[in-house]
Amino acid sequence: MDQATLPTPLREAVTVTTAGATGVARLVIQGLLDLIDDPAAAADATEFLTARLPGYAPMWHIANAVRSAEPAEALRRIRAELDHAVENTVKAAVTWVGEQGVPVTYAPSSSIVKQILAQLPESLRTGEPAVALAGADAIGPDTVLNIRGTRELAETLPTLIVTTALKLVPAPVFARLGAPVFEHIPLDGFVGVVLDGELLSPGEVGRRAAELRE
Repeated sequence: MDQATLPTPLREAVTVTTAGATGVARLVIQGLLDLIDDPAAAADATEFLTARLPGYAPMWHIANAVRSAEPAEALRRIRAELDHAVENTVKAAVTWVGEQGVPVTYAPSSSIVKQILAQLPESLRTGEPAVALAGADAIGPDTVLNIRGTRELAETLPTLIVTTALKLVPAPVFARLGAPVFEHIPLDGFVGVVLDGELLSPGEVGRRAAELRE
């Protein structure tokens, strides 16, 4: 597929470096909705995006939506659920950081983390950090895929993952994900996971990923 023929949101999705996986997912959904009246074009674009975004778990969910009986409805449902999930995760994570009462640091590139930081008082954003936040590009039954540097952060400070269920994938799908800018981190190396606003243990999140079917 010629990238130049893609809708603008899809061209942005494969070139943007600051949106994080959640921001990329929004761009992909918007662009695919522009193509959805042409099933062949939507399918080709989805295949192209899956190849160009090898580290993004949301592409698996989005591709399933495009292949469904009602792709437009399925894509809109994912977008609506994503917006609601992000809002709830931000609220829960802001509460968690406030309860710790100590400065926080973070792994870069997560749009959710950026929203959390924007709602924290300066006293929790400056000074020597004692806890950390990280997004996730994918979560499998026992491993997290995220930007390089996340492992070192989790080994140094109690680190909370802040994300949505769109990042959960079953083991066979997780095994296919990855890119040079990402690294694999044991899920149990994190203090917890805020998923769609729920503060969960790593073990519970891993079980939810394992229950998904390819």
